[in-house]
Amino acid sequence: MIDSESSTPSLPETPGHRLADVAVDGSRPGSQGVLTYTIPDTGQGRISVGQMVWVPLRRKLALGLVLRLHDESPIADLKPIHAPVEPAFRLNRDRLATVRWLARETACSLFAAAAPFLPPGVSHRAVEHLHLLQMPSDLSALTPVQRRLLSYLAEREEASLDSARTAVGARLTSVIPKLEAEGVIERVVRVVDRTPRARSERYVRFVMANGSDAVRSPQQRAVVDYLTRQARLSGNETALLPLPHLLQATGISRAVVTALTKKGIVEEIDLPRSSGSRAHNGSTPIPSLTAAQAAAWRTIAQSLSDRAPATILLHGVTGSGKTEVYLRAVAWCLRHDRTAIILVPEIALAAQVVRRFKDRFPGQVAVVHSALPDAERFTTWQEIAAGRCRVVVGPRSALFAPVNQLGLIVLDEEHEGSYKQDADPHYHARSLAEHLATQSGAVLLLGSATPAVETRWRAAEGTIQQVSLPDRVGPDLGDRQANRNRERAPLELPGVEVVDLRLELHRGNSSLFSLPLQALLERTLAAREQAILLLNRRGLATVVLCRLCGQTLLCPYCDIPLVYHADRNRLLCHRCNHRALAPPGCPSCGGALNYFGAGTQRVEEEVKRLLPRARVMRWDQDTVRREHGHESLLGRVERREVDVVVGTQMIAKGLDLPLVTAIGVVQADTMLHLPDFRSGERTFQLLTQVAGRAGRRAPGSRVIVQSYTPDHYAIQAAARHDYDTFYAEEIDFRRAHRYPPFARLVRYLFRGKDEAICAAESEEMARALARHAYTRGVAMDLLGPTPAFASRMRGLYQWQIVMRAVDLDPLLDNLPTRPGWTVDVDPQSLL
Repeated sequence: MIDSESSTPSLPETPGHRLADVAVDGSRPGSQGVLTYTIPDTGQGRISVGQMVWVPLRRKLALGLVLRLHDESPIADLKPIHAPVEPAFRLNRDRLATVRWLARETACSLFAAAAPFLPPGVSHRAVEHLHLLQMPSDLSALTPVQRRLLSYLAEREEASLDSARTAVGARLTSVIPKLEAEGVIERVVRVVDRTPRARSERYVRFVMANGSDAVRSPQQRAVVDYLTRQARLSGNETALLPLPHLLQATGISRAVVTALTKKGIVEEIDLPRSSGSRAHNGSTPIPSLTAAQAAAWRTIAQSLSDRAPATILLHGVTGSGKTEVYLRAVAWCLRHDRTAIILVPEIALAAQVVRRFKDRFPGQVAVVHSALPDAERFTTWQEIAAGRCRVVVGPRSALFAPVNQLGLIVLDEEHEGSYKQDADPHYHARSLAEHLATQSGAVLLLGSATPAVETRWRAAEGTIQQVSLPDRVGPDLGDRQANRNRERAPLELPGVEVVDLRLELHRGNSSLFSLPLQALLERTLAAREQAILLLNRRGLATVVLCRLCGQTLLCPYCDIPLVYHADRNRLLCHRCNHRALAPPGCPSCGGALNYFGAGTQRVEEEVKRLLPRARVMRWDQDTVRREHGHESLLGRVERREVDVVVGTQMIAKGLDLPLVTAIGVVQADTMLHLPDFRSGERTFQLLTQVAGRAGRRAPGSRVIVQSYTPDHYAIQAAARHDYDTFYAEEIDFRRAHRYPPFARLVRYLFRGKDEAICAAESEEMARALARHAYTRGVAMDLLGPTPAFASRMRGLYQWQIVMRAVDLDPLLDNLPTRPGWTVDVDPQSLL
C-alpha cells in the first residue's frame, strides 16, 4: 500500500469493525458528504482509516475516503463497500487531519479536500457492464435487437455497456430492463484503475577513469574529455549526465558510447524520468551576501535551527536578492535531512527561478505542475514520496506533494492572487502552508517586494516575524577573501515619472504614448538596450460599435463588449472565450463599424509606427499560445532578439532581464477604479513589480507611468517605491470600511438561467445565513444579495452575497449551502 508519507506512522489497522464512515465524491450537500457503509467479509483486514475505496452511490460506483471505522449506526439497511481502490492508497494521520482542516476552512466536502492528495495521473473509473446469466429457452419470442445483444454476450459472457451498444447498433434503453426483468442478463459495475507507466531516462557516468589509455578514436576521446570536465566542475567523479545531453554536446553517435560501455570505461544507467534534474553544469558560483541579506539569513537560520513552527515575512525591494536567501535556507534543510517546498505564483513564468534551484541543488529538485504528462507527474510523485527529490518547486498545488521531514516552505511573491484556488477546495496557499508548517515544525518564509496588506498587518501586530532587504543587490565583488571587509554597493531603484494623460490631451497629443515616453523609447533604442511596455488588456480594440445606430457588439452569453483581435480578424469575449468573425458592417443596420479602446495589439502597432526599426514582441496569452509557452518568448528576450516587449501583467512577474532599462506603463488606471476593495492594492503591486524589471544590473534606468488619476495614493507611492506610505493609506481605508484584515469575508455566488429565480434563491440564502449567525450568537452583516459584477457569464446569470464578520471562525461549522451555490471563504476579489 502507498502511504502519503512513508516516514509518518500510518493510522493503525483496526480489525473487526463492521461499519465505515466514508467521505464520498458526488454526495449531496450535508454532513460534509459523509455516508456510512458496511464492510463486507472480503474487506475485513483490507479496509483502514485514510484508505480510498469504491462505494455504491445512486446506482453507480463512486470514490470515497474512509474516515472512521465503528460498529454502531441508527440506519439498519446500509450498502456495503464495493472494493478498495487499486493501487491501494492511504492518507496518513497528519494528512487526514489536514483534510479535515481544509474542508472546514474552505466550506467544501471532505472528499473535495482530500482529492488533491491523490497520486497525480492515476485515474479511477467505474464502467457499467452487461453480464449474461442464462439464454432463454424460446429465442423466437425475442426482438431482433434482443437476439443480437444476446448473441454478442454469448460469445463473451460479459461486455461493457458501451461496447454492446456499438456492436448491436442500438442505445438499448428499453431492451436491457426487459431482459433484466426476465432474469436473462444483469448489470454490474466493474472498476477500471489506471496507473501511468513510469518512464525512464538513460544516464552515463565514468566507472573507470584510469582506463582512458584504451581510448583510441577521436570520437571516444571527445566523450571521455567531456565527462572528465563535467566531473571536475561538479566535484563528483561519478556525476550522472543524461545521454541525450552528452550526444548533443559532443556531436558523436550513439555507437561511440556503446563502445565505451563495452570497454567498461563508462556505465549506462536507466533512472526514472522526473522533472528533477540530475545533470549539473557547476558553472554558477555562489554569490556573497550583502549585510542586509546576511542579517535576514541569520534570523531565518535561527528559526530553522529551533525546529519550531515560524512564519517570517521577507520584505525586500525588487532585485534585493530574496532568491539567494531562499537558496541558503534550502541548503540548510538539505544539510539537516529536511525537505523544502518552494512555491511560485505560476510555474510557466518561473523558468529562471527553477533554473537557479536546479543548478544549486542538482538531482534533488522536483518540479511539479499540472501541465506535465501523467506518467511524468506520477513518477515525480513517487520520487518525492521515496525521498529521492527533497526540494519541490511548483505552484500552489505543490503543497500536496508527499514530502517527508518538511523543514521549509517558501511562498515567493506571496502577494500574488494566483495563490488562491478558484475551485473546490477554495484554499489560499498561504493559509494551507502555515497549517502544514505548524503541523511539521517547519519555517514558512513569505517573500515579496509588495506584501499583501493582511501579511504586513500581521507583521506589524507581531504575530509573525519580519526581516527586510531595503536595497537592491549590486554586482558581486568576486574574491571573497580579498574583499572580506568591503560591502557590495547597492544599486539604485529606477527613477519613476508619472505623466498626467489629461495634460497630454490638452497639449494636442492623442497618441497612446506621452511625449516623455516617446523620448524614453527613442533613447533606449539608440543605446541598444531593451524596453517593456505594459498594458493589462489584450487585443486591438476593446469596444466595437456602430456610429450610425449606436449598437455595441456584445458577447451573446455574457453581455459584455467583444474585443477585436486584428491578427485573426476575430471578435473575442475575454470572459467566456466566445469567438466570432468580425463582420464587415453593423449586424443591425449595415453601417460602418468603429473600433475604440486599446489593447496590447494596438500598442504593438503604435510602437512599430513610432520606431520602424525596432524589433517588437508581444507577450500576452495570445502569443504564449502561439509560441508554445513563456520560455520561448523569454529566450528571445535573453538572446537580445527583441528591442521592445509589449505585454500584459504576466511580464511583471519575477523576470530578471539585464538589458531592460526602460519601462512604460501605457495606462495605470485599468484596475484602479474597479468596484473591489483590493483595486488600489493590486494597482500598487503591479506598478511596483513592473518597475522592478528595469535596472537590475546597472543604474540609470527610467520608468514612465501614464495615468488619468496621477494623484491617487497607490500611483504616487509606487512612483516613489514607497510601500510604507501606501500601506498606511490602505490600512486606514480597510479599517474605515471593515475590510480584511479587520473583518473576514465569505462570498456566496449563485448561477442560473433565469434571473428571477436567481434573485429569489439569493433572498432565501440570505435568510439562511442570517439564521445561521443568529443561532450561534455571532455578529455579522450581509452585502447583498445583488447581481455580481460579472452579472452574466456563459449564458448564466450570477448573483452574490458577501457575509462579513470580525470573528468568522464560529460560523465556519456547517455553513449553509445548497445546489448551485459556490462558497468562497476569504475571497481575493469581489468581482
